[in-house]
Amino acid sequence: MSAVSYRSHTPKIDIRRFLAPLRDAFTTRPDGLSWPRAANTWRVAPAYVEGLIRPGSHKTLRGIGKRLNINEHRIRRFISESPWEHDAVQDHLNKHIPETIASPRAMLIVDDVDILKDGHDSVGVKPQYAGSLGKVTSCQVGVDCVLAVSGDHYNADQLTWPLGCEIYLPRNWATNDEFEERRRDCGVPHDLSFRTKPQIALELLARAREASVPHACVGADSGYGELRSFRKQLRDWNEPYILGVGPKDMHVIPESTPIEYPEDTSGIGRPPSEPRYPSDVTPQSPKEIAESLTDDDWTTVTWAEGTKEPLSGQFFRTRVRVVKRVRKRRISEETGWLLIEEAEDKLRAWLCWELDDWSIEELAAYAHLRWAIEQFHKDAKQVLGLDQFEGRSWKGWHHHVTIVLLTYAFIAAERAAQGAAARPPPFPAVARALVYEMATQIAESEGLERLKAQEVAEAMVKGLTDW
Repeated sequence: MSAVSYRSHTPKIDIRRFLAPLRDAFTTRPDGLSWPRAANTWRVAPAYVEGLIRPGSHKTLRGIGKRLNINEHRIRRFISESPWEHDAVQDHLNKHIPETIASPRAMLIVDDVDILKDGHDSVGVKPQYAGSLGKVTSCQVGVDCVLAVSGDHYNADQLTWPLGCEIYLPRNWATNDEFEERRRDCGVPHDLSFRTKPQIALELLARAREASVPHACVGADSGYGELRSFRKQLRDWNEPYILGVGPKDMHVIPESTPIEYPEDTSGIGRPPSEPRYPSDVTPQSPKEIAESLTDDDWTTVTWAEGTKEPLSGQFFRTRVRVVKRVRKRRISEETGWLLIEEAEDKLRAWLCWELDDWSIEELAAYAHLRWAIEQFHKDAKQVLGLDQFEGRSWKGWHHHVTIVLLTYAFIAAERAAQGAAARPPPFPAVARALVYEMATQIAESEGLERLKAQEVAEAMVKGLTDW
């Protein structure tokens, strides 16, 4: 949908009204005190949001300043030097989700996002795995969390709301003495300790829980789902989950398998210290289970309507208990549904906990809802310039990324408002419509009548680089 075809849907919200509740977050420190240039900080905030929305490939500090005719140094101070706390803004996103998006059937999704970057002086840059390329390359990696609500019928109608993002600092960056100067130059907090990606993800989830963000379960890919400590923390929180697991790596036994407890054993030798499964039981990986199935064991599930055809696949589920150590027959307390999908490109598997009453159709739909965070990364990069920050500092990175999250939320709120009476329009189309309305207002401010201003705005938008 183009800006022209969408222009009849005049945006119901504006940047300054959307940002108004955040004034304190942008003008006060955690101790409640302000600073001399706080008023300038507050004036630049909506301009930076507008600069990210406007079409064009240059969402850098210089590009935004030039596009809005604002001194680049003011933009740079706002992002790289101003003392406003990115945590306060991200807290706001957790606590103020629009009613048109908040839902008890939502899914909290965590993932990591790579930002390709050369050199070695920018915070967190090193050769590491970049999911967007599927290989190791020089980049920064952030861990983020979003709230996603599936559409009633169409896959593209899902609604996404950003909740937070933190940079992942590789172990050598966080602990090695040889990186001390880089940490100091980048302004990395001196008391920051090394955190794994799953640990950062859990911190983001903890913030969402503290804000009582409504949701039905947590989702993540196998990079998080395969970690036992990550799953255990979710169980300790009583958080239902649908987590990806490696088809070859995890081993399970049927949930109904009898368990041998230490107090029940007798005979020669040291008694086991933990519960075990019987010696005549052979644990299986999801891949081995799939290979033992017949065609009649699989269920065809359609979870949504796609752009061209229904989205469907072949699924199988079974109740399992997770094995901790195969060699010593040790089992865990973790039980649930093992969901397997046989796709043309590869076999996929998920471990589903505390969702015992869900149907296979529900499990499959939520397993595939995780794609929402990948689409979020795509829109945040292509439309809002998530990956175009050219600064090197810890503060600057978090400030830029946080304003991208805030800008995404602004567009998401408008998208949800437009979709309240019909299907939500595509995210890029909403962004274009907002730009069109901004251009119309600019033309009107120059004394043009509304219709003439719209013609000028249409020409202005068409003349800009498309997304």
